[in-house]
Amino acid sequence: MTNNTPTPLIQLKAVHQSFVLSSGQKIKVLKNIDITLMPNEILTLLGPSGSGKSTCLRIMAGLQIPTEGKMLRNGNPLDEVNPDIAMVFQNFALLPWLKVSDNIALGLETLKLSAADVTEKVKQAIDLVGLEGFEEAYPRELSGGMKQRVGIARAIVMERPILCLDEPFSALDVLTAEVLRKEVLNLWISKKTSIQSIVLVTHNILEAVSLGSRILVMGTNPGQIRLEIKNDIVYPRDEKSGTFKELVDNIHDVITQAIIPDTPHWVPPALAASAVESLPPIPINEVIGLLEVIEIQGGRIDAFALAHTLRRDSVQILLMAKAAELLDLVDTPKSGVVLTDLGKRFIRGDVNLRKQILHEQLGQLQIVKLLKQKLEGEESLSMRKETANLLIQEWLPNEPATQALDTLIQWTRYGELFGYNADTDTIYLDRGDG
Repeated sequence: MTNNTPTPLIQLKAVHQSFVLSSGQKIKVLKNIDITLMPNEILTLLGPSGSGKSTCLRIMAGLQIPTEGKMLRNGNPLDEVNPDIAMVFQNFALLPWLKVSDNIALGLETLKLSAADVTEKVKQAIDLVGLEGFEEAYPRELSGGMKQRVGIARAIVMERPILCLDEPFSALDVLTAEVLRKEVLNLWISKKTSIQSIVLVTHNILEAVSLGSRILVMGTNPGQIRLEIKNDIVYPRDEKSGTFKELVDNIHDVITQAIIPDTPHWVPPALAASAVESLPPIPINEVIGLLEVIEIQGGRIDAFALAHTLRRDSVQILLMAKAAELLDLVDTPKSGVVLTDLGKRFIRGDVNLRKQILHEQLGQLQIVKLLKQKLEGEESLSMRKETANLLIQEWLPNEPATQALDTLIQWTRYGELFGYNADTDTIYLDRGDG
C-alpha cells in the first residue's frame, strides 16, 4: 500500500531550549515544542515577545542547536545550517555601502555563478518585487517599504523552497505593511518563485489570520504552543467576513487568557503569601496612559478594539492591562478592561495622590517586600544593582532578571519606595514621605 503523505520539509520534535546569560542565569525559552512544516503551506507562529517565536525560526534555519529534541529536514536529522531556507528580517539587514542590485546579489555569493547568471537572477528578482528603477540606489535613498522589498528580493534570488519571515512588516507603517503582505502572498500563490512554503513569525493577530494556513499560538515563560489552528479561509481573505472575525475573536480569547487569565494560576495556600509576582515589562507612564484612556471611554474598554484604534500591538495593550491589574487599578473580564474604584480615584487625583496610591499598592507586592527587606538589612540601606539582579534571578528564575529589575526600579521610583543612583549603580530605600 502506497503512502501518499508528503514528507515534511521541517520538523521540530520535543524541542527544549535554554540559554545561560552572561550573569550565569539559566533561562528556559522553549518547552516541548513540536512543529511540522508541510509543502505548500504558510505556517504562522503567533505570540507575544518572549514566547520563543524567533528562537524556533533560528532552530529551523539550523542557526541554533536545541538543548533537547530534534530538528529534521526532509525527515533526516540536521545539525548544521539548513540549505532550504531563505530569511527575511525585521530590520532589513542591508549593507549601506552596497547598491540595491548588489545587496540582492549577496544571496548568490556562495553559489559561484557567472557574472551573467547573477545579473539575470537579480533582474528577475527585482522585477518580481517591483524594484525596477531602483537598481542603482543605496539603502539610504529608500523608504522602509522599499528596503524590505530588497530583503524579500534577496531571499527570492536564492531559490530556496522555504521562506522564513521574522516579523518582516512590524517596522513599517500600516498601509505599507498591508501592501507588502499582499504582494508576498501573491508571489507564493502565483508559483513564480521556488518558494514552496512560508514560515511567518508575528505578534499581529490580523496578519496571522490573513496569511496563515496553519496558526500556532504561542505562550510565554517558557515559550510553548498553546493552540494549533487550521485556517481554511480561501485566499484572498476578507477581514470583514464573519468567518475571519470569528477566528480573530477565538485567537483573542486564547491570548487574553495567556496574559491576563480570568482564573489565576493556582498556588498552594501555604505558598500563596510568598509567591513572587512577574512584572510586565511596561513603563509606569504607559500604565497611567491606559488608565486615562479608559476614564475617557467611560471606565471600560475592549483591549483589542483599543489596539486597533491606536494602531498598537494588542499584546502590548494586554500587558499594560496586566500591569494595572497587578496594582488593583483595573479588572479584566475577558478582553475588557474596567477601572476599579481605586483606579477611578487614582486617575482623578493629582500627581501626589497618584504617587501615594502607587506607593501603597507597590508596597503590597511580594517582590517589593523581599527587596525592601534586603535593603533594610544593609547598613547603608542600599545595594549595588548587580547584587539586586542576583536576587531577582533567585526569585524569578525563568525570567530575564535585568528586565524585571529595570521594570521594578522604574515603578518604585515613581511610587517613591526605592531610589536609584546611576552614578554609583545602586538601589536604595527612599526615606521620603511617600
